[in-house]
Amino acid sequence: MADLLKLDKDKTTTRVATAAEEEPADRLPENPLSRRARKICSSIVTEELLENLDAIGSARAVTDAGVRRNLQSDLEHSLLDAQESFVLEMKAMMQNLEKGHEEMVSVNSSIKQKMDHLQTLKEGSRSFIEKTRSLDQEMKITDQKLVLARKLRAAFTLTPRETEILKRGSPTDRGLSREFFDALTRVQQICQHCRTLMRLHAGSQVLGMQLLDLASQSHEAGQQKLYRWTLEECRRMTMENPVISPMLSEALRHLQARSAVLLSVLDEYASARKSVVTSLFLSALTQGTPASSRPLELHSYDTLRYITLVLGWIHQAVATEKDYLSSLLKDLPAVDLQDATVRAFAVLTEGLVQPLRSRLEHITTTEKNVVVLYKVRHWTQFYIEKIRTMISTTDFANSLLQLLTESLEAIRNHYIFALRNLASNIGKKLDVPHEDLQPSLSLTSILSLLRELIACHEFRNGNTEDMTTLTSVVLEPLLQMCNESASHVSPNTPIVTAVYLLNCLYVIKCALFPSDEQGRSCSELLDRQVLQGRQACRQTSC
Repeated sequence: MADLLKLDKDKTTTRVATAAEEEPADRLPENPLSRRARKICSSIVTEELLENLDAIGSARAVTDAGVRRNLQSDLEHSLLDAQESFVLEMKAMMQNLEKGHEEMVSVNSSIKQKMDHLQTLKEGSRSFIEKTRSLDQEMKITDQKLVLARKLRAAFTLTPRETEILKRGSPTDRGLSREFFDALTRVQQICQHCRTLMRLHAGSQVLGMQLLDLASQSHEAGQQKLYRWTLEECRRMTMENPVISPMLSEALRHLQARSAVLLSVLDEYASARKSVVTSLFLSALTQGTPASSRPLELHSYDTLRYITLVLGWIHQAVATEKDYLSSLLKDLPAVDLQDATVRAFAVLTEGLVQPLRSRLEHITTTEKNVVVLYKVRHWTQFYIEKIRTMISTTDFANSLLQLLTESLEAIRNHYIFALRNLASNIGKKLDVPHEDLQPSLSLTSILSLLRELIACHEFRNGNTEDMTTLTSVVLEPLLQMCNESASHVSPNTPIVTAVYLLNCLYVIKCALFPSDEQGRSCSELLDRQVLQGRQACRQTSC
């Protein structure tokens, strides 16, 4: 039925549209039925409309009026039920709306109460906010004070670890850690900062004194521990080739502020090295050295070689010990260590004095050779100057230098004594001149000895005092011997005497003063003697 109605609708719509297109503009008024039909055809067909038409279409064959009335009654009842249902739903909706209205009124009342409460809280919290702001400002100030306090603590106090390192631990520990020296340096800086604080800020005197007192206690404990450890390390310097650790040098740098403590440590070091140097010296004398397997005492038959070997060994030992001491004191300023170094070398070389004294005294009493004595004197003077230069001190500040200076004077006196003995023996060896008027044997032997003395390198590089001593002691006896020997020439005539004397004087001048300006005065003396001899020869010939 619905399909038929739909089909009829489509056909009717088509016809109406066609008629409308074909209908002229001036057509007659439209039939109401046509208008009704067009309205129905132009309406929108829905599913519900089709169902209703389908239901009505099933009753198109009903022609009974009663049935039609019943159908109309059913439709009316159905419409009434629908309206009643609509009324009930509207009532329910109204009830819901009223209920929602009541709830909205309740919510509105609650919101107003909350707003009033919030306003009250806002008014009440205003003082709290102001107090909070003031506390926040105070907190910022407190934080700044806390930062300053931490910086003050970091700059003027030690950490617990540093305090523990400085104050605790065994005083005989073999080694000190790097942390100990860092802590000691830090506490010295703190003490300096505290003094600066008290000097620059008059209002910080109490704080500066308290901080300085705490730092001084830790510094004193660290210094005592460092002092004991340094003494132990110096006592262990008994090896032939000791190893000077950087820690020990740094320890002395920390102790330099206390001169008495530093001198005590250096005395302990010098005492330890004194025993080593003395032992090595005695061993070199009696057992030999690594450089030479033969003991030095085996060369005692050769005075010059023996004394040069002994003094050379001492010079080398002093130079080695100076290197060790310089390595020990490398972190300290050299200007402030002059007295300490002199004192250390005085103690260090003290053990060499007694063995060396006995050997030098033996040389000065047994050696008779003038040339050997002069060379010994020269080499002794040479090594004195070298040792004095190394330790930068005077002779009387060091027992070794004092001994060498005294021995040098003794050797010089013995040398002059030997020259005088030589001069005294010149007159005892008076020989009769040969017929060829050549100088006597005794004169040539003495001149040979003196020529050897003058020809040595040490004499040529000496000062005028050496030549003056030689000429003052030997020249006058030689001239006297020549004059006495000239009186025994044969034939004893003035010419022969003068010729013999001139030959002797010529040999003496060539031997003693070949071209030496140091003996110019003595050479002039000989020239006068030669001139007198020539004048005597001329007078005799005339």
